[in-house]
Amino acid sequence: MMVIHLVMSRTQEKDDIADTVERLEDRLSEIDDDVVNLEGRMSGMETNLPHRTRQEIDPLFAEVEVIGTLVKQMAEAMADIETRVEDQSAATAALAGAYPAQQALPNAQAQIAQHPAAVQPQPAAYQQQPAMAGGGVAEAVAEAQVHAQAQAAQSQPAPEAVQSAPRRPDPRIPRPDPAMAAEISAALDAGRVDLYLQPIVTLPQRRVRYYEALSRLRRLDGETLEPVEFLAEAERTGQMPAIDNLLLFRSLQILKRLSSRSREAGLFCNLSPATLVDEDFFPGFLEFVRANESYSDLLIFEFSQAHVASMGLLENESLAALADLGFRFSVDQITDLRMDFRGLADKGFRFAKLNAARLLQRDDSLAQGNIHPADFGSLLQRYGIELIADHVEQEGEVTELLDMDIRCAQGFLFSPPRPVRADILQGAPNPRPIKRAQAG
Repeated sequence: MMVIHLVMSRTQEKDDIADTVERLEDRLSEIDDDVVNLEGRMSGMETNLPHRTRQEIDPLFAEVEVIGTLVKQMAEAMADIETRVEDQSAATAALAGAYPAQQALPNAQAQIAQHPAAVQPQPAAYQQQPAMAGGGVAEAVAEAQVHAQAQAAQSQPAPEAVQSAPRRPDPRIPRPDPAMAAEISAALDAGRVDLYLQPIVTLPQRRVRYYEALSRLRRLDGETLEPVEFLAEAERTGQMPAIDNLLLFRSLQILKRLSSRSREAGLFCNLSPATLVDEDFFPGFLEFVRANESYSDLLIFEFSQAHVASMGLLENESLAALADLGFRFSVDQITDLRMDFRGLADKGFRFAKLNAARLLQRDDSLAQGNIHPADFGSLLQRYGIELIADHVEQEGEVTELLDMDIRCAQGFLFSPPRPVRADILQGAPNPRPIKRAQAG
């Protein structure tokens, strides 16, 4: 009986131990499931948390960028307002200084009329002095009035239907040079006008993207005349339309040759404002470019900043006629960053050229106002205008231009202007006769 009882007791203990082991295994299985669930949740958090965080932060970044853009626009608007206020103050000061002098003339004349006996005859040397003084006052009054009218027209633009801004006098009035005028006329008649091309390259690849077409005149002895030598006299004597006409014909020849070789490189063609207002020349000019409208996306007409600033109603109408045909414009020789470049963009200007030395602040001749040269490119880009740095002559300048995010450059570092072979330009039509002003 004892043996049987012992066996039964051990059997009972074994059953109890087996039940306990089973319960432990079940519990371990539950724990394993919980651990798997925790791992899944942790993995989901690692995957979704950055995405959710990014979704919450991105709108904040966008708002910050918008605020930054608004602040920049406000700064530009304030700079423009300050410039206009300064110009208006200068005009007011000029008028205030001229008003007493203007009042003095009638008062003095009235006193002379009332007391004619007080005016005694003087020697010849002294009789000239009152006339000179009166003339000086009159000139000062006239200049002050013209300056005030110009400033008022700029600061308070009238509607385009009635606005007629006064023409700004060109301070660089060339002295007559009859010999140079005759040399220009002879070169045009004999076809001694050469075409030079200078490439405009991309940075940093230095791949040719555009060319600039330049005119050179040749004397009888073969000596080459640079534009700086003959442009002033050509403009003074009215011969620029003839030069521009020939330049346009040859530029289109170059574009056609480049297109035949599947080289889609644009061409900058310099024009004079005199060409835009020449009644005998511009209608034919417009007809010719209309016939070659297919090259409007490759031919860019270029004007200096001084010429653009002096353009009046007639010049702007001619620009509008060219812009309607799809042609684009460029402004070069920039010396003043305070110009209304937004207005230029509205007229069809899509390029601006600035001397690399001025852009890198190595030349003090740049009037920048509240615009830093380093920010000039981004300002133009906002208006849809591409900035090109020209007169690049040193490798070190390229690195600095890249730091300023300038992507196009021109200068002797890449290539000087090179003449186009005569055989390429064979058959170029001569400019049709136009009326030329007599030198003198």
